[in-house]
Amino acid sequence: MAARIAPERRTRLDLVITALLVVAALAAALILWWTAPARSTESVTAEQEPATPLPTESLPTELHELWRAPSGATQVPSVGKATVVTGDGGTMTGRDPATGDELWHYTRDAELCAAVAAWPGGENDALGVYRNSRGCSEVTALDAGTGARKGNRSSDADAEITLSYDKTFALAAGDTRLETWGSNLVRGIEYGRVDAPVNPDVAPERDRCRLFSAASGGDRVAVIERCAPDTGYRLTVLSSTLTSEEKVREWGSHQITDTSHGAPPVVVAVTDDTVSVYDGGADSGADAGPTVRLFGVDAVQQSARTVEGEATPPTGSLPLTARALVTYWTGRSTVVLDGGTGQPRIQISDTIGPGEVATGLLVPVAGAVSVRDPVSGRELRRIPVDRGDYTGIVSLRVLGPYVIEQRGDEVVALGPRPE
Repeated sequence: MAARIAPERRTRLDLVITALLVVAALAAALILWWTAPARSTESVTAEQEPATPLPTESLPTELHELWRAPSGATQVPSVGKATVVTGDGGTMTGRDPATGDELWHYTRDAELCAAVAAWPGGENDALGVYRNSRGCSEVTALDAGTGARKGNRSSDADAEITLSYDKTFALAAGDTRLETWGSNLVRGIEYGRVDAPVNPDVAPERDRCRLFSAASGGDRVAVIERCAPDTGYRLTVLSSTLTSEEKVREWGSHQITDTSHGAPPVVVAVTDDTVSVYDGGADSGADAGPTVRLFGVDAVQQSARTVEGEATPPTGSLPLTARALVTYWTGRSTVVLDGGTGQPRIQISDTIGPGEVATGLLVPVAGAVSVRDPVSGRELRRIPVDRGDYTGIVSLRVLGPYVIEQRGDEVVALGPRPE
């Protein structure tokens, strides 16, 4: 007969340890719940996908203000497939382009660093980046039509960022680091400051770099930076994704100005083969003047074209991609570049911001929207716009028959006078 095994006896110490472990687990769960973003989030989604406005065949002869909304988290109008996305405080809102009525909103108990409507022809996302103890770190992706949450990601970030996107990737760039991610929010690369690198040999080796401007396109990221011991500003061109060895691929990197006494150049457009840079000329020779310089992906200059502009690129001026064109405001004129080659095609004088392609090339000017031939730049007509006492940069987008303008911290929708 088999011997019986006596049951294990629990001592008072065992019970005390078990109780402490249970208390610790409950405390950890409470902390996770208390600090979780979802706890401090309010999400109101649209009941159904809004109808997409039909492209306009002809703009009205007059444009009247239809509505306006605060949107300090956007730098250019964020236009989805059927909605205008605004960002203010901790709230992203999807709005009806005709009325400005709220279709959905997403609010967190945190400040929005930046917001953008991305990939309206495909994923149709609204991306919001929120501030936490690690900088502009918390990324939330929503459906721009309904406001339904699609995903979140988090990583280290700078205290201020610029958020943009190309056909494939989103790009969040600060003054010490940048990163890309796709519509699935999976990171492509991170570059610059990395606090705890798993593999220190992943990125190109440079010391004490400050990043000034970055843009992506054609599976490339171009960065204007200055690193020790550079005397001038440097252009670096990277791949948007890691190599098969999980490393950041650098296509080229060269110092492109002699000194860094003036304002840094600005990356305007990035294609498969070229990088277009606006250079005010202060550090590129006494007689250089403002130019758009065209570089290969090896960061070697190919050509340059003199343009009307300021020596210091205007703060807050961001390039806009409009179908097959890229437009950039230099402070004096709007330069129009070919979106496929990066080559400057035309420039339009006396403008107040970048433009959009609709029934023609629409460019904001004082007191009006100028409709131009996108090939020659010839003005076809002017549509009067009353902007009151606003005198800053105006960026505009078009959604159906509506013209959406970003004026500082506000978004203003224009269209025919309501009946």
